[in-house]
Amino acid sequence: MTTGKPEHEDLCRDRLLSDLNLQLLLLAIDAQPEGRYAADKRADIRVAFPTSDKNLNVPVEIKKSTHPDLWTAIHDQLIAKYSRDPGAEGNGIYLVFWYGAEKCTRSPSGRRPKDAVELLTRLLDTLTAEQSRKIAICVIDVSRP
Repeated sequence: MTTGKPEHEDLCRDRLLSDLNLQLLLLAIDAQPEGRYAADKRADIRVAFPTSDKNLNVPVEIKKSTHPDLWTAIHDQLIAKYSRDPGAEGNGIYLVFWYGAEKCTRSPSGRRPKDAVELLTRLLDTLTAEQSRKIAICVIDVSRP
């Protein structure tokens, strides 16, 4: 993820998981690629962890900032398909790898965000108040400094 050139989404996911899993295991949290959800749909990552009375399975949908579905996947994939799984209870995480403004897909308004913070803000603005209580958005800046 340091070349400046957007790498394949699965490679980015696998690198992230290899780093995260070391810490998550200490917390009894299991994160696996290609988690299965309702109607045989598969999110990019399934994060499973015990609560006091059950296990939660939170889907993580990943997009690169270059992906054509960057602006729609949060609603069309994460919310519509994965977070509706009974084990997710409406929860989900939308994770975006930011490769820089010049490489970001234009929003429906035709504008590109100028930085990762603006992308995060604009994606958060697409959520309703109810959705924002259940859906987290994370933008990881992997652009060259």
